[in-house]
Amino acid sequence: MARPAALKTALLALLLCAGACAKKEQVVIFATGRSQGRIWADAEAGTGGFAVFKKLYDSEPAPKLALDLGNWSSATREGWLSRGRSTAACVSAVPYAAAGAGLEDLSLSPAELQKMAEASTVPLLASNLYLKNNKKPDFLRSQVITQAGGRKIGVFSLIIHSPSKPNSARNVPNYRLEKETYETERALKALKDGGAQLTVMLLSVNPKEKAAPEYFRAFLAKLPRVDLVITDEPSVKKAFRVGKTWVAPAGLEMSHAARLALTLEAGTGRLSRVRVKQLPLSVKKYGEDPAMLKVIDGFRKIAAAHFGRKIGRLTSPLPLEDHGVSPAADFAADCMRRWARTNAAIIGLKEPAAGFESGDVTVGDLHDSFPLDSSVVFVKIRGDDLERALAGLNPGELSVSGLKLFLRDGALEKAETETGPLVPGRVYHVAVPDSLVTGRENPVLSSAMEFANSRRHLREVVGWCFSRQSSFSRPAGGRIIKAGAD
Repeated sequence: MARPAALKTALLALLLCAGACAKKEQVVIFATGRSQGRIWADAEAGTGGFAVFKKLYDSEPAPKLALDLGNWSSATREGWLSRGRSTAACVSAVPYAAAGAGLEDLSLSPAELQKMAEASTVPLLASNLYLKNNKKPDFLRSQVITQAGGRKIGVFSLIIHSPSKPNSARNVPNYRLEKETYETERALKALKDGGAQLTVMLLSVNPKEKAAPEYFRAFLAKLPRVDLVITDEPSVKKAFRVGKTWVAPAGLEMSHAARLALTLEAGTGRLSRVRVKQLPLSVKKYGEDPAMLKVIDGFRKIAAAHFGRKIGRLTSPLPLEDHGVSPAADFAADCMRRWARTNAAIIGLKEPAAGFESGDVTVGDLHDSFPLDSSVVFVKIRGDDLERALAGLNPGELSVSGLKLFLRDGALEKAETETGPLVPGRVYHVAVPDSLVTGRENPVLSSAMEFANSRRHLREVVGWCFSRQSSFSRPAGGRIIKAGAD
């Protein structure tokens, strides 16, 4: 008699378990971010790229969608040359359901950002982004509703300029970032009105800053409920909850993809659990999608032709550093002075990233040596103010043209022109890269009579210099004269 009772109990438990399992649904979100132009696999590591991700995505049997958090161009030549359009084409070819713009994408002008957005068939989101005229860019969207597993999933995107100063409007060149709370409320209302059953925020954080876990707790406490926040903040390694909101990481730099397995209540669609796996995009494990490889190869061929173009010739190498001086920086300073037709030029030693070999110089060499998008600034300044500004710039970390700096124990003792001492009341015209004049307390800008940004990249100016004559030799030294313990 005990056996039938035990059998009944076991069958009842199985039925209850089956009923409970039937009340659960699963949707998978693949999340990526900060690809920064890395669209192909790393040949040495055997991982990464959209062709591998396409194979992984297609192999997923569960209801799924893919989301990306932007920053599409800064790390590779191909990304820079196409202004993010190479990544946009790959995102479309997967296809992703939506993507958010990142802060690095805002280094593009509105016209360039529009071209990047229009190169993709995938909605590009930026909920808190405005133009300088306080209008939303009509080529971007604030939110979108997509579907997976029969569920309407609402997605919106925020760009966070500074996690240390949350929920504050911010002006950046060409754009304005509005307060996050205000834009979240607007986006959530629009998504709910559109019938979204699950809401997802793409939270793109400034790559140059860090958002600690406390940031997410304080930030989300001020917002209406969001079901899921996906972030490209590298310190977020696994999913965690803040109240009723789940926070989960994206896979970064197209070396990994984050697979987010979402468990939903069947009746309500309420998100009850998120499991995260960071999947290495292994060529050996997943292979590469042939159609995606054709897309990638097209961009690589265009880039190879562009960066292989010869722009000049050097009769001797210009190393990045040679016995305490930087011939590469000296050459760039001379080019700035010549192009801007100024009395002098100043450049930081950290501006060039590499030197030049002797022989033919290509566009690729130029980009390798000056990868930053620094532009040249014109400065008008009196002689005595110029000397004070040079002292405040850490003169041991500078190269100059048209000037001589005399240092003692690392500090500026005096500065002279090529013809003699600086004249205190005389106005001098000086060219500098904008990277040297950032910050409110910058000694150059605080002392200048006038300044104006040329909007010409330093890299372009150096390229112009190469185009002006058939060959160059190493520039003259003797610009920084050191005495004392140095």
